[in-house]
Amino acid sequence: MLAQPAPVVAGVLAATVRLRKRAVWMRSAPLLAGSTVLLGFDLALAITPRVSAAVTALETLLVPVWLAAVIALDRARTARPGARAEARRPRLALFLLAIILLLACIGEKWLLLLGQPAGDPGQRGVVLYRSYTVLAFLVALVALLGRRPLERLLATAAEHPARLMVVSFGVATLLGSFLLTLPQSLRDIADASFIDGLFMSASAVCVTGLAVHSVAETYTPFGQAVLLLLVQIGGLGIMVLSTFFAIVAGRRLRLRDAAVMAEMIDADSFARLRRNVAAIVLFTLGIEAVGALALLFSFLPYHQIASGPVPGEPLSGAGDHLWAAVFHSVSAFCNAGFSLFGGGLVPLVASPAVSGVVGTLVILGSLGFPVHDELLTRLRLRLRGERSARLSLHSRVVLLTTAVLLVVGAASYLLLEWRRSMGELSWPVKVLASFFQSAMTRSAGLSTIDYSLMGPAAWMLTCILMFIGGAPGSTGGGIKLTTFAALFAALRAELRGEEVPHLLGRALPAATVRRALGVAFLSMVLVSGFLLVLLALEPHNPMGIALETVSAFATAGLSANVTPSLSAPGKLVITLAMFIGRIGPLTLALALANQGRTRSYRLPEERVGIG
Repeated sequence: MLAQPAPVVAGVLAATVRLRKRAVWMRSAPLLAGSTVLLGFDLALAITPRVSAAVTALETLLVPVWLAAVIALDRARTARPGARAEARRPRLALFLLAIILLLACIGEKWLLLLGQPAGDPGQRGVVLYRSYTVLAFLVALVALLGRRPLERLLATAAEHPARLMVVSFGVATLLGSFLLTLPQSLRDIADASFIDGLFMSASAVCVTGLAVHSVAETYTPFGQAVLLLLVQIGGLGIMVLSTFFAIVAGRRLRLRDAAVMAEMIDADSFARLRRNVAAIVLFTLGIEAVGALALLFSFLPYHQIASGPVPGEPLSGAGDHLWAAVFHSVSAFCNAGFSLFGGGLVPLVASPAVSGVVGTLVILGSLGFPVHDELLTRLRLRLRGERSARLSLHSRVVLLTTAVLLVVGAASYLLLEWRRSMGELSWPVKVLASFFQSAMTRSAGLSTIDYSLMGPAAWMLTCILMFIGGAPGSTGGGIKLTTFAALFAALRAELRGEEVPHLLGRALPAATVRRALGVAFLSMVLVSGFLLVLLALEPHNPMGIALETVSAFATAGLSANVTPSLSAPGKLVITLAMFIGRIGPLTLALALANQGRTRSYRLPEERVGIG
């Protein structure tokens, strides 16, 4: 019985070899050459009604051939001696993803062909048709020739938290851009653009909020739902969501996956990993549900919210009070900054209920789960009558720094914009608007004041506050509050001649200060580089470009209405800034770097002049 598997394997290999010898057309090279010729022919005659329909029909018929070729190549690879069984899972996932994308591309081409008037396809229809053609070609090409490199990339990323974060956010952004470019997502096909879809998808996944289009006027309810789903995925994190669903389904996590996940969410043990993941998801959904309910009652007095997009009506666009409440609650807690209203939240500047609920959601989202967990544990012990432990240094620094920046920011906005953008408001509304704007600089992107009416000093203040951002482990961006506090402690210690920086009665480790310096320096270099490129590409107000650049990198979403007028290269630069800002500059550096070796020796020291 033990000797039977060898003949079976030999038979499979022989059958595969015979299949490949007989079906020459199923090899990679002939398929690639034939697909290239078909691609060129299709692009040259895009949406010429009869020819394009014939070509699309041929491509549809070739899908089974493509699937057979991929399956044959997959069997040949897995049947080789020494092939690892654990490689089946990533191969199956890539295979299913490729099938779905290929069928979706061809399906959308048919919809464009059947939905366009005869003889008048429209320029945007031609561009979109060609985009789907190229995307289908790339999907087939990657599945045929590039699966092994992709599998190696996924295998490497699965063992490296930084690389896993980069890959997961990148894949989500690309898939989201495809969904947002579908005709079903757009009210008018004239707004179809893959670059715009990529920009909006990156802005949603990176919870930024910058938009090249008005969300309500451009996207259908399906497109809005896709955007909200991307915001939720970006806010929670793809790995947190996947681990949560695995826990709900009763699956056991592999030791390697659990170790990577524990490092990503800073769990101190595997035992606490399941609890932390479940608590993060349930707490997020619970807060968003409470916020949606509060916003629903705040929106009900405004009947315009229940209507679709109406020109000249700034509160129109959502089409339903409940949908508007849910959308804005998720957008606020995830610090995304998207709004369904044509005029954003500017028409609601005098509403304490809306400003209070949205501002609270934004601040809670910017604190991070570690702080939430400590505060909830402390509250639970207090209710039981037990003595609670002192808050950790991390939580105390986050809470104190948040409070100080909120007060300083509000006072500064009130002083700088009293007679400018807030000139027509009463003084209580000015105070309310100032606190709201100060809270939004944590990384939210919503606004009750039109930033295009603000002065350069207010824009500079906004850039500083956005660059600092929210807390680690939160949906906020920037260099993070704790990084700013650590740099402040290091500077204070240097000025006082102290050897060790300290905060709130605790000394900071040298590694913490070095990490803070690294994050701040890398962030400044990246922001300066992005700003330099944008100033060379875009003919806009330099301060407006600076605000846009810092807002993108800090994933804040505040803008002086520069985003819609950006050129295609400018949009790509902002997209890259949002992506790097979301995953973090130091995380990106760790993902790209090779694992360093520990030196067995120590270099001699020598001083250099500083300052």
